[in-house]
Amino acid sequence: MDCYCSAGKTRIQPKVQGDSRFFYFFMRGRGKMVIEKVLNNNVVISKNERGEEIICMGKGLAFQKRPGDRIDKTAVQKEFVLKDSLATNQFQQLMADVPLEEVELVKQIVDVAEERLGVSLSSNIYLTLTDHIHYAICRANENIQLPNPLLFETKKFYPKEYLVAKEVLQLIQRKVGVSLPIDEAGFIAFHLVNSQQGNGDMQVTMTATTIVRDILSIISKFFGVTFDEESLNYQRIITHLQFFTQRYLKGESSDEQDEFLYALVQGKYPKAFRCSERINDYLLKTQQEPMGVAEQIYLTIHIQRVVSEKQSTQS
Repeated sequence: MDCYCSAGKTRIQPKVQGDSRFFYFFMRGRGKMVIEKVLNNNVVISKNERGEEIICMGKGLAFQKRPGDRIDKTAVQKEFVLKDSLATNQFQQLMADVPLEEVELVKQIVDVAEERLGVSLSSNIYLTLTDHIHYAICRANENIQLPNPLLFETKKFYPKEYLVAKEVLQLIQRKVGVSLPIDEAGFIAFHLVNSQQGNGDMQVTMTATTIVRDILSIISKFFGVTFDEESLNYQRIITHLQFFTQRYLKGESSDEQDEFLYALVQGKYPKAFRCSERINDYLLKTQQEPMGVAEQIYLTIHIQRVVSEKQSTQS
């Protein structure tokens, strides 16, 4: 998702593949911890009582500290276990390239996002969002603007995350004096969505958003209707499609074969069912994989609901 920046440094491309491989949140233990390596005044590498390498974050945590010094646990605000050497190297490279104020800024951003959204974000966001914001600032300083082709869809499908992301732009302006374009609010919102859904690969979230957009367009054109985006059934189908695309792209769709229910919705809602078949053709063409029978059944029902509501208001 991030693009290269000609800021004089090699672009980091973290291959985050989910918390199971790279990070998971680690609650502070009771054992004594010492500093293995100082990354900056706020971030150190240590080891927990199981001998696993961990990242410890806290304001001033490493100020005037050296390897071998004990860590003041009361100053530790976040801890992460690094699951392999690749993650360790990427994080160390990132901390070496990114100014201290930006590291602290991202921590503030995550704190604000978790409070506003009422969620705990996946810990890999400290890697991916730090990386993204650093190079977004680089681009802004060089007057390079990266257009966001999914900005409209982000506003529509992820309104809460988008509002938080707009607040983040204001925070960046106050803290580092850089004004980022509104397109960046869309990119930051994607990071927030991605972190909530546990996707290691940002491309999954972007592809899912494109699929939701295209499916809604297929339904609208098939029935010749414009949706009432304030209606309950529209919000229901949006929610259904968001979860459906996540399952579909991760290969987690149900293999359930309910032939009776399949025949029932096919006979009761023939036009909605034909629309679902057109959606299936689209998925086969773009993703080379059809949706499952159970998914098609529930999608047909949601299509029928949202279209029937729209047609009843027009009659």
